[in-house]
Amino acid sequence: MDDMLIVARNKTHIQKLKVQLKKEFDMKDLGEAKKILGMEITRDRGSSKLCLSQENYVLKVLERFIMTEVRPIITLLAGPFKLSSKQCLHSSKEEEEIS
Repeated sequence: MDDMLIVARNKTHIQKLKVQLKKEFDMKDLGEAKKILGMEITRDRGSSKLCLSQENYVLKVLERFIMTEVRPIITLLAGPFKLSSKQCLHSSKEEEEIS
């Protein structure tokens, strides 16, 4: 089995799931996620912010295409941009429409 990222609002739920998984599988808990799928994860719990960075991936792509000397430009996501569970698909009909 590959790595797994467990996310929940309540740490108790996460702990219960980990206990169940450990009963069924040989599992190693690596603690809080710092990186997943090549993205670096940083958190600012005080301001409730989660940041994902693909800087290392972008640098590898630039090296591959011999573009490491290009001038960088910062492109920000249009703000304010907030993700919500209300945006999740709630039925198979919605999934079909999206696909």
